[in-house]
Formats: sequence, C-alpha cells, structure tokens
Amino acid sequence: MLLRIASQLVSASADLIMDGRAYAGSALIRQLVEIEYLAWAFETKDAEAARWLRSTREERQSFFTPAKLRKAAQGRFRGTDYGHHCELGGHPVPGSGVLLNDDASMAQLMLSDALGHSGRIWDHIVGWAKTNPYGDAVLRRAPEMLDRYREWKALDPLTELPPPP
Repeated sequence: MLLRIASQLVSASADLIMDGRAYAGSALIRQLVEIEYLAWAFETKDAEAARWLRSTREERQSFFTPAKLRKAAQGRFRGTDYGHHCELGGHPVPGSGVLLNDDASMAQLMLSDALGHSGRIWDHIVGWAKTNPYGDAVLRRAPEMLDRYREWKALDPLTELPPPP
C-alpha cells in the first residue's frame, strides 16, 4: 500500500513540477517524506505495518505522526529536513514564493529530491520484505529497481548534494 501511495505521489509531483506548478508538486513531496518515515517504521518493527494498517484515526494521531516517528527514529530523520519541506510547499508561507517563479533549476532540484525520497522508501520496503513472508513480490523487483537507481545517480549530479542546513 505504501508503494502504491508513493508511486502516485512521485508521478503527480513530477507532473505538477514539469507543468510549472512547483508549489503544488512540493506539497506532494512532503507527503513522500511522511511515507519514508512510515516505511522506516515498518522495516524496523514489522508489527508496525499491521498496526498502521488496522489503525483508527485516533491511533494514527497517537503513534504515526511525523513528529512521533522522527522521535522513535532517534535522530535518523532530522526535524529540520521535514521543516524545510513544510516551508517549501507544505504550508502557505512567504518563503514558498520561490516555487512560483517557474525556475527550471528549482524544478530539477525538486525532482531529484522526490527521487531521493522514493529511493529511500524503496530501500525500507525491501528491508521489510527480507524478513516478511509477504515480501516476495517486492524482492523479485529489487534488482531491477536497484539498477534503475544506479543509472539515475550516475546521470544526475544533484544526487551528490548534501541535505539542506
């Protein structure tokens, strides 16, 4: 389910960004960050996937908010990174005006960021699949996905950028 949600977010954000609607695309990339947190939680503790799948709204607000997942990750995810995504399209703030200029370099940076998050989501799902009896479908696709990400990283110098300060 997470992969299907993530695939729609990647596709829609890319469509929006390439169509000159970077602010809207950025809002979807922030959602990818949240999927990344969930994928990490599922990889780390398999029972979390079942717990999330069967959760009520109240349970998700108690256990699966981005802040609580970051806290559980004990430093793996920086709050400043999530805050950066919130400032660039997750919330209507003055600084997000930079996304309204139809700047090709900003579009490329955002697309690279989306692919980076999707790659980490995939890595966490593969980690989950290695220890789960339902993971065979993911593991069968893992070599091809790894090859495609290697190709992308070889072509895109933006993959070498460090995270924002």
